[in-house]
Amino acid sequence: MDAHPAVTASEARTLLARAERLSRSAHDATRWPYITFIVALGVATSMGTFAMALATGDAFALAYVGTLAVTFALLLFFVISIQGRAAFARSRRWTAYIAAWFASYAIALAVVIWAHGSVLLAGVASGVVLLVSLVCAAREARS
Repeated sequence: MDAHPAVTASEARTLLARAERLSRSAHDATRWPYITFIVALGVATSMGTFAMALATGDAFALAYVGTLAVTFALLLFFVISIQGRAAFARSRRWTAYIAAWFASYAIALAVVIWAHGSVLLAGVASGVVLLVSLVCAAREARS
């Protein structure tokens, strides 16, 4: 009824190699929105916190609102771009990336609050946010 032809060893290796290529291609296509998001989030929040740390009055408000608008736009883009591929977003590795970004961002916000106007501290804190985001993205790109 369901007679399957015998597969030779070389055909089996060829089929397995093709399956591996397809799997890797699908995995890579799924990861790029995540990598793009973490880099863009790091850049936006790094620049926003740097601007907030150095600005006062209306300029501070513009930096604050601009950072919020860009962050929400990134979140919206991210949610739309991962539709149907959200399994990774619930993984431990992604949770660790977001937790690392959040911790660095919280430190940068503390600098904005308590060392407002310090160019050196603002630069270091913003650099840490960017560095953490880039390290997370690089790690994801290599995995």
